[in-house]
Amino acid sequence: MENKKILLGLILLAALVLAVYYVPQFVQSNVPQQCIASSGQCEHEAYLQQVILFLPLIIIGGFLAGVGVSYLYFERKVELPKTPAQEQAMLGMLPSDEKKVISKLVAEGGRATQAEISRIEGIGKVKAHRIIERLGKRGAVSKESSGKTNIIRLNKNILEGVKSA
Repeated sequence: MENKKILLGLILLAALVLAVYYVPQFVQSNVPQQCIASSGQCEHEAYLQQVILFLPLIIIGGFLAGVGVSYLYFERKVELPKTPAQEQAMLGMLPSDEKKVISKLVAEGGRATQAEISRIEGIGKVKAHRIIERLGKRGAVSKESSGKTNIIRLNKNILEGVKSA
């Protein structure tokens, strides 16, 4: 499914690029070469008026193509209700470094500084930052700024689920 979205997005993007490249050439090739004023208006001016009439359609078409591409590339999140049993099962599937961080937070009552987490064996400052960011994106932890460090708080539901296990 993801590959189809990427392919469709690339096709739309390629079509937009081709349209931007070929439409001006098409417009230029259809410009009258001589100015014959048989009806009182120069053919150049009449053609220019036609192009101006179609310009909003071209702009709207480009906008819609951009919206279509962004729709295909940005993922939509669907939140499912979680139970403590589901959270416990998810903790069992965490990588070992994330388990270490969660264990440290549980041992500290659900709250620790980022500096304390970076002192866990095998986890340095950069790795701690990356783990916290990943866990934060999943809603497992939250981060608050506190001076030169951050306070990391474990999600209450996860803390309760881990303590009850």
